[in-house]
Amino acid sequence: MTAKFDRVAVLGLGLIGGSLMHAVRHSGLDVVGYDIDGQTAAAASASGFPVTATDASAVHGADLIVLAMPLPQVPDALHSLAPHLAPGALLTDVGTLKEPVLAAVRELVPHATFIGGHPLAGTEESGWGATDPLLFRDAPWTLTIEPDTDLDAWLRIAELVCDLGAKPVPTTAAEQDAAVARVIGLPHVLAEALALTGLAGGPLGLSLAAGSYMSGSRVARTRPDLVATWCDGNQALVGALDDVIAHLTSARDELAADRSVLELALAGHRARINWEHRAFEPVELPADSGQLRAHGRRGGWITAVLRDDDGVRLLGMCPPA
Repeated sequence: MTAKFDRVAVLGLGLIGGSLMHAVRHSGLDVVGYDIDGQTAAAASASGFPVTATDASAVHGADLIVLAMPLPQVPDALHSLAPHLAPGALLTDVGTLKEPVLAAVRELVPHATFIGGHPLAGTEESGWGATDPLLFRDAPWTLTIEPDTDLDAWLRIAELVCDLGAKPVPTTAAEQDAAVARVIGLPHVLAEALALTGLAGGPLGLSLAAGSYMSGSRVARTRPDLVATWCDGNQALVGALDDVIAHLTSARDELAADRSVLELALAGHRARINWEHRAFEPVELPADSGQLRAHGRRGGWITAVLRDDDGVRLLGMCPPA
């Protein structure tokens, strides 16, 4: 099967879906869009992109279909699309949580070939007006690879993600959701709490709020309904909150006893610096699902999918063993 796609349909033209339309067109592929919101669809059309009036029209003839609508809209979208999915068409998505989408696909369109996806490239802005064709450059992009995943389908989408300048990270849906609970869900919950708490002191706080407050609460500017879809239903976030509450309780107890938060500050500083200075080395991987999952689990990603007469091999980067 060829690695390239003849036609890509993007359903949902907000920040991620709209940016994906831009990026796919820039990569030289045919792309068409659809959005349930008429104003969003009109804005995309006015920008020169082909936008259809129905989701059925968008997926007609498409060999890759991207679900880019908010998570609560996914089941209805799958119900609507089910009769129109062509045999052999691949289905992927770009949402934050992967387990709910995987479950919905297995229930509603069990005949579809599905690879869950999540580009970690969002901003606090939203809508077609915030789209950026370079949004995905150097961004991690999780691609789920379960024990029953079609490996050739996974490789085709991984190759497209590489072509868009992003870094495919192989992982299971469960492992992805557990990881993003700590690096996406938790930061958003903390930002909301900081936005509320930081300025609860009144007008003086409004005047003194500067860099630390602005940086820490920046993502509280994100649409609240989107934040809820990234957090709700992810039980791994409960454990992450338990951990951060323990750190905050310890800091509170130290201050109440007239002691120092230096220990927490040292540990947090060390964790952040170590993350910034992680080392990586190039690796070559076979097209093997188990080895790809292990590669992602170690913090690795794919840089290229190479096809020749001997088969398929992948190049990647990974922290040293």
